[in-house]
Amino acid sequence: MGSEAGRAATAGDYRWFEADEDLARGFCFTWVKGLKPQEVIKRLGGEELERVDWLQLVGSGDGQQFSAADYFVGIALVGEWALLVEDSGTLGTTDALVVPLSAGTTLVSHYRNAAGHGRLLVLENCAVRLDFDPSDPLVRGGSGTVSLAPVIDAAGFGYAESIGPAGESAHYRTYCMEAAFALTERLTGVPMTLELLTSLTYRLTLVPRA
Repeated sequence: MGSEAGRAATAGDYRWFEADEDLARGFCFTWVKGLKPQEVIKRLGGEELERVDWLQLVGSGDGQQFSAADYFVGIALVGEWALLVEDSGTLGTTDALVVPLSAGTTLVSHYRNAAGHGRLLVLENCAVRLDFDPSDPLVRGGSGTVSLAPVIDAAGFGYAESIGPAGESAHYRTYCMEAAFALTERLTGVPMTLELLTSLTYRLTLVPRA
């Protein structure tokens, strides 16, 4: 898996995200190791439309809710990872797309909907390493469920158990979202900051659903 990037990230490192209104209706961040954006586009059968910045990508808050035929995703290169960003999108949770995208490499996807539920998925060469809803972190699947448990707990999910039952409150779901970002950082070795996201240029890409 990835290594930590100078810090052992915890949920507290991602409190900034709670105030980001652009993604309040939902988001999906997908990391693919060792692939360039153009390679990701090719694997997905997508078409690059234009180059956009962060505000152009997520500023409307509408995401792809108006398109039933296609996914729209912004793709950028961050170190050795391709980062796919979706505003209210679900490509990163679509097994038919992300499983083959992970062939020969590692893929980490973190999705959250407007209600606070979501999916954190880790694939290694088309096999499920970890799969769970951050708002219900005790129910986990994948071959790495046991071996990754200490990393999952250290990212913040160990403390989450002391807050209350899964899904009991908006505070609980928000905390678990932040812990999921911290876990993603521990798995990729890349701290995802607002400064990073706003500094990138994204390839706005159309990917057919069919």
